[in-house]
Amino acid sequence: MTTDAGRASDSAPTLSDVFAESDARWQRHVELLDWQPDYRIRGPEDPFTPAQEYLHHAHWLEYATAIVRARLDGAEPPPRIEDTSAQNDAWAMEDARVPHGEAKARAESARIGYIEAVRATGRGDDRFVMGVRGNLVGHVDQHFSYMVNGMLEHESMHWERITAALDSHSRGRLHRGEDGISWEAVDIYAHLHRWMWIQFPRVEAYLETGEVPELEASVDELNARWLAEDDRVKFENARRHAFRTRDRFVRMMQDIPIEKWSMRLVGLCVGNSVGHYQEHLNWIVRDA
Repeated sequence: MTTDAGRASDSAPTLSDVFAESDARWQRHVELLDWQPDYRIRGPEDPFTPAQEYLHHAHWLEYATAIVRARLDGAEPPPRIEDTSAQNDAWAMEDARVPHGEAKARAESARIGYIEAVRATGRGDDRFVMGVRGNLVGHVDQHFSYMVNGMLEHESMHWERITAALDSHSRGRLHRGEDGISWEAVDIYAHLHRWMWIQFPRVEAYLETGEVPELEASVDELNARWLAEDDRVKFENARRHAFRTRDRFVRMMQDIPIEKWSMRLVGLCVGNSVGHYQEHLNWIVRDA
């Protein structure tokens, strides 16, 4: 509830709060988009590139800025965009060949321009502030959720590929690791289970403290120890444990609120799922 036209009520966020929140969200967005510029993000409809994602935000922020500037100047605002899906498609086609760096620069410029226009209004009432928050935070969070959901879909596809490879060759060596050790399907299933299992407390700690605990030993030391400990595990048991742990790992990722995700958390989850599956798939193909 507003106390007057220019001041927000005590319980509502101020523009300064929104700008600070937006800075953090945008930085997270940029880190993920710049991580793999060629990655195809799975949106609600067609996949799009990080460059197209940057330009999508640029277009909408430029449109919002034009509305704010028109009101400041007492001019007619741009016409309302009735069919947002059609407009998004048109922009995506228009932007298909824009390089990543150019797209990022335009998005950064559009964001700064919008914030400057908002500041120039001198407004701070609740309705206005929440509208600004929708443009700077809500829209970014919505698209970050698309990227997280795409990551989960990507994980599912790679899990099907690695399990198909292991199940079709349940006996005998599948590949050699970088250390020269031979790996069979049973070893890989047990190995995947182990690495996902030890991430649960690490992710939990990160969500609580913002810090990921160090591993108790080096990667090579842990792999050697687990290979020795799992030497007598049967294929069926290793497979069952891996499937159960992977299901729990996916549920954990699904349950993380969008606002809690960060580049560090994405790296931790992707590295111990999609990235790990792909690593072993690459070795299997290499040694086939």
